[in-house]
Amino acid sequence: MTKFEALFGISKSEIQNTCILMPILNKAAILGFGIDKLHRGKLYTSTNTKNFTLINTGIGAGFNGDAVLYLAETNCKNIVLFGSCGLTTGNSCIGNLVAPIKCYKMESFTDMLLKKTKPKIFYPDKKLLGDFLEFSDKLCPGLIQKVTCVTLGSLKLEEENIRLFKEKAIDIVDMECSAIFSAANYLGLKAMALFYVTDIINKKPFYMPLSAEDSSTLTGSIKNAADILYQFIKQIKK
Repeated sequence: MTKFEALFGISKSEIQNTCILMPILNKAAILGFGIDKLHRGKLYTSTNTKNFTLINTGIGAGFNGDAVLYLAETNCKNIVLFGSCGLTTGNSCIGNLVAPIKCYKMESFTDMLLKKTKPKIFYPDKKLLGDFLEFSDKLCPGLIQKVTCVTLGSLKLEEENIRLFKEKAIDIVDMECSAIFSAANYLGLKAMALFYVTDIINKKPFYMPLSAEDSSTLTGSIKNAADILYQFIKQIKK
C-alpha cells in the first residue's frame, strides 16, 4: 500500500480530473451524487463517481490545505469545496446557496484570540467559478449568490468578530476555504467553493437546533446543489 492510498483510501491513479472536497459528509449530498460506497483512509475518506472523485476531508484549514497538496501528485486539476457556512448578516436565509468570489484568511486560533488579525485575501479560479455560475444560472436563475467569505480558526471567537466582518463586508464564515484557495493557487490548480447556509451568527447560531421548516429547506437546497454540481462537472469533463 502506498502512502497516498493509506491516507485517502484509494490510489493516486483513481483520482479524477475534478475532485469535490467535503469537510462533512452530508446524507442529502451523498444521495444526490448517487454514492453508495466510501473508502476510508487514515486521514480522508474517498470514492469515485463516473465524473469526479469525492473526498471527505474533515473540518479545518489544515486538513483541507493538506488534501490539496497531496492532490498535486495526481491527475486532479479542478477542486470544488462543497460544504456549510454561517451567515454574518440577515441578508440571506438558512438553506441559501452561495459561492465566494474572495475569501479572507483568519485561520489561526491564536491570532484570533490575541486579536492579531490582518486578513489576507485569496481568490477562486476566475474561469472555473465563472463557468459554474453561468451554468447554474441557466438551470436555476439567481439560485446561487456571490459572496465574500472569511475562513476562521475558532467557532467561539466568530461571535466576537461580527463587527470586523461587517466592516469588511464579509457575508459568510467557514473553516476551510482560504486554505483550499491558497494551496490551489500555489500549485496552479483551479479551485472554487459552493456553500449551503446552515446558521446565522447571533441569530440562528450553529449550536441551536434548526426549526422543521429550516431543516426541510436546507435538505432541499443541498440536494439541488449536489445535482447542479454533478451536471456541471459532467459537462466540463467532455
